[in-house]
Amino acid sequence: MIVGAHCRDILRSALGQRSGERTTEDIDFGLALAGWGTYNELAQRLEPAGDTGIRYRVANVPTDLMPFGKVENPAGTVTPPARRDQISVWGFTEVFRASRPLPLPSAGTIRVPTIAGYATLKLAAWLDRSAYGQYKDAADIATVLYWYSELPDVDAFLYDTEDGQDILAQEESDYPVAAARVLGQDIAAIIGSTRLSELVARWPGSREDSLFAEMAVSNVPGWPRSPERRRQFMQGLRRGLSSDAEG
Repeated sequence: MIVGAHCRDILRSALGQRSGERTTEDIDFGLALAGWGTYNELAQRLEPAGDTGIRYRVANVPTDLMPFGKVENPAGTVTPPARRDQISVWGFTEVFRASRPLPLPSAGTIRVPTIAGYATLKLAAWLDRSAYGQYKDAADIATVLYWYSELPDVDAFLYDTEDGQDILAQEESDYPVAAARVLGQDIAAIIGSTRLSELVARWPGSREDSLFAEMAVSNVPGWPRSPERRRQFMQGLRRGLSSDAEG
């Protein structure tokens, strides 16, 4: 399953969006594994790139190979053989289950997270990295919020269904906030009750003000600069998460 920046770029291209465009050279893959044997065999065939214990050169491209699945211990964390410390793969299994197949021209099929699945991993990344003063995931979270406010399926749900109309009424017809709430509900549906409880208990962490300050979206002139308006979007998303958690 492709994750990270290239996942964002695939989704952006599929949506016909210019928002959220950034350059990146490395690739991140999540590898669903039943055991360490396959991972070890693959790692032995590849040239390490740096000393992270998970980055290798694949077709001369730096590639992070992030194992998850039955190798997690405890759930949501793995310790690859070439590392001494754990890495977080929280939500990978749930996002993988909801992901979509993408056939490649000459290399089989990979899985791509849905937009809500990508957002799930970005929320987890924010919690992990913001604790160390790294805030880049805030821009990706903001980009997904913008995408959801532009999705025809979200528009149809909010205006043409009873549940959607209830959300619009509860959000006082504030469409971007209502769309953010739908995103929260879609994330909750992907990760299930156990992971959802874990996320709600932690989100948004101790750097909440930094989250709003860093929620910029490239190539969207009308995206709000006001941290308070961005806070409203995130409050809508949290209501979407919490409504499912409470149910």
